[in-house]
Amino acid sequence: MKSFGKLIFLCLLLTACLSACQKTEYEFKKYESSKKDELPARDDKLRVLTTIAPLYSLTKNVTGDAAHVENLLPSGAGPHEYSLSPEDVMKIAQARVLIKNGVGLETWLDKLMAEQLAHAAEKPLIVDSSPAVEVIDNDPHIWLSPKNAVIQVKNIRDALVRADAGNKEVYTKNADKYIKHLEALDKEISGEVGSWKKREFVSFHSAFRYLARDYGLKQAAVIQEFPEKEPTPKHIADVINTIREKDIKVIFSEPRVSHKIVEAIARDLRLNVYSLDTLETGALYPEWYEVRMRANLEVLKMALGQR
Repeated sequence: MKSFGKLIFLCLLLTACLSACQKTEYEFKKYESSKKDELPARDDKLRVLTTIAPLYSLTKNVTGDAAHVENLLPSGAGPHEYSLSPEDVMKIAQARVLIKNGVGLETWLDKLMAEQLAHAAEKPLIVDSSPAVEVIDNDPHIWLSPKNAVIQVKNIRDALVRADAGNKEVYTKNADKYIKHLEALDKEISGEVGSWKKREFVSFHSAFRYLARDYGLKQAAVIQEFPEKEPTPKHIADVINTIREKDIKVIFSEPRVSHKIVEAIARDLRLNVYSLDTLETGALYPEWYEVRMRANLEVLKMALGQR
């Protein structure tokens, strides 16, 4: 009966996803045939699926080897505007726990689960990592502050314990250890920023409000008001006025992305351009979050710390 419920869930999920992605029946059958022998062997370990790279890193530190952890979004795929693929369907169908960021980031997933799978016999435990985070204007980039990451880890730990009580001690011990790492990172950032005279900055992406709030920085302006949308000429004019009024000397772009607007503003106003990572995408390994946050700290030190 349980396997039948899982089959019904998979069928519902496939139907919803294929409709949303406008995949043909032939395309899916071709995919299904090619992937049939590639599915990982089943064992007794909890199967956990995270939506984005930061959550993978946080979750893997909590599970250690006690659970299988996989990430939903492929490398390089942004989380704001994403379309589920047949490959994603298989991942969701096999997961027992699905960990999402929340704060409206995964609307593409929420819509699928709410509209198509509300009455499915079996579906993953959906875990929102954001409860208890003090949200700013519905900005989903909560992971960009280690203080928030600590809260997310606690939410992830509690969910894993509910789903897999037999490994409660492992999850609790690993979470406690990792939280100490995040608290050390928090103190490191606070110690560095505390000595800086310059605190205001302009960035391309409106992702750093939590980082600014928690460490005494000020995101004076952003070039891209809304993800995946071009800024209006009026907004660009306002950004330029802010830069001039506040005598800002640096502007932050993003790694591996060329923004012509940033380059034009920097050239006209003689600003230095630095690359600050939003961590929306990245490599999948446990230490990745700490590595990338420290890399961001080094960039901020060069731009604002007057070393």
